[in-house]
Amino acid sequence: MLRKAAAFLSLIFLCFQLNAQNVNLSGKVVDSSGEPVIGASVVLVGNTTVGAITDLNGNYNLTVPSNSSITVSFIGYQSQTVAIGGRSVINFTLVEDNEFLEETVVIGYGVQRKSDITGAIASVKSEALENRSITDAAQALQGKAAGVQILNSTGAPGKESQIQIRGYSSNSKNSPLIIVDGLKVRSMSYLDPDNIESMEILKDAASAAIYGIEAGNGVILITTKSGKNTGNGRIFYNYQYTSQKIHHLPKMLGAKEYLQYQNTLDPTMTPESMEYDGVTDTDWPALSFEKGLMQRHTVGFQGGNENGNLYASLTYLDNNGIIVGDKDIQKRLTGQINAEYKIKR
Repeated sequence: MLRKAAAFLSLIFLCFQLNAQNVNLSGKVVDSSGEPVIGASVVLVGNTTVGAITDLNGNYNLTVPSNSSITVSFIGYQSQTVAIGGRSVINFTLVEDNEFLEETVVIGYGVQRKSDITGAIASVKSEALENRSITDAAQALQGKAAGVQILNSTGAPGKESQIQIRGYSSNSKNSPLIIVDGLKVRSMSYLDPDNIESMEILKDAASAAIYGIEAGNGVILITTKSGKNTGNGRIFYNYQYTSQKIHHLPKMLGAKEYLQYQNTLDPTMTPESMEYDGVTDTDWPALSFEKGLMQRHTVGFQGGNENGNLYASLTYLDNNGIIVGDKDIQKRLTGQINAEYKIKR
């Protein structure tokens, strides 16, 4: 009887020991803007059968050994591993995985990885637009997307470029459908390149299943920059100064050289017969062209917290072309505000 009692007490003590080694762990998983991450995986390191999935509010709850570690992971974010250390509440703030985001594209019905897309899609990120002396958003696509042609009928400042995807079509309209932040626009010339986060070009005919017949010449999806949770926020100023000139001016004949040329063709041609005074000798190319200057100033603010975010920018552009006179001058003032705020959580 005494042995049975001792064995029973030992069993109770062992169970107490086992329970003392486990901890009921809970917490919340959010992103950098404070939004709950739904469906994030929280698993025990070394035993993936022990784990939980975050709910609609980003909360999780599981029982794990107090001296173990857990790993939190979600698609598009960097995984985090922490030691529990006897704690009962551990919250996580996931950071976006930039390398993964570079492999994602925006399509008509959401965001997918490039490897999961069977259609012809080209993607241009904001990094490819930096430090480029361009004034038109369409010029940002020049040489950045295969199968996309940027045509310029004139080099005058402010003139809109024509975009063609897959060349000419039988449709009377060759320009693609342009969608900016989910809204259809006639042209992207009003956009400042500094305000563009990414551009996706849907080049195959499958895009017509999403946007209709207007997508027959391709679709350009543009996402502009928005606020980010960067702590105290960020005030930025960008300045660009560019000079432009004709690389090679044609060498024209002088007046005397022209007379010699005409006299060689026809000996009867003399300065008197051509009414040449022997003094006037004008270099017309030098008088027609000058050194053009372009400057662009951009000032703005970017920030956010768990309640909302804000991105505001103001850009002034002054582009004086290479033609002498004031007929090829472009002055533009562009302002953009992207704001989001949660009135009630």
